[in-house]
Amino acid sequence: MEITARELSNHDYLATKKIIFADVDETICETCQVIEDEMAEVISSLIKKGYIFAFISGTEPHYLKEMISSKIKGKHFLLPGTGTICIDMSGTEKELYRFSLTAEERKEVLLALQKLTEHYNIHSMTTKEDQIQDRKTQIALSAIGRHAPTELKKQYDPDGEKRKVWIKYLKKILDETKYEITIAGTSTIDITRKGLDKGWGIKQFSDHQGIDLTSIIFFGDKTYPGGNDYPATKIVDYVTVKSPRETLEKLRAINLIN
Repeated sequence: MEITARELSNHDYLATKKIIFADVDETICETCQVIEDEMAEVISSLIKKGYIFAFISGTEPHYLKEMISSKIKGKHFLLPGTGTICIDMSGTEKELYRFSLTAEERKEVLLALQKLTEHYNIHSMTTKEDQIQDRKTQIALSAIGRHAPTELKKQYDPDGEKRKVWIKYLKKILDETKYEITIAGTSTIDITRKGLDKGWGIKQFSDHQGIDLTSIIFFGDKTYPGGNDYPATKIVDYVTVKSPRETLEKLRAINLIN
């Protein structure tokens, strides 16, 4: 169920929600950037009040630690690779589980992305490795490079229309029964093993931690069909946001009530 401002201001409703799951790029922070101090402060305050935070993203573990954990105070969880990895960040970080692609699967996906970039003449502004990223549990295409300037990445495919065309192409050369292919970030396509999407990632985490799905709220910016946040909307209550600024306002509202 999509949550409105009314539910977020209802103390009785919020009393049933103690786990906040959040997408990262364009939801918690600007794409590939470190979380802002204001956001880190309100999240740390909510953690202190008893909320459990889990951040789920296609981003690699070491980048996610830098972007999120470098500023968050208190226990939280990182779920890189669209939830295929889970790391407990409780002072002494501990990897709880990992679901890697096989060498054969990685080779097949990397070859398909190479064909895609050649077919559509997609050029990286950085390096080829920064454009087609083998994240072991997931493969990602960052069209002009993960480390390309943020504003240029935002301008590259703001409505996702280019990536929709690319995904149709990829589905012709990759077996749809084997892989999930979704739009992510500002200029990215994520590819995981079939069924291993953010909905799966949240369910895997809830099962591992013994948490009821009804106690979770999910925040994401790509909750539309084809977006990498969409699968999460099928299993938990969710809030659609357009920017980290909007997420900050909604988290502040929750913080004031509690």
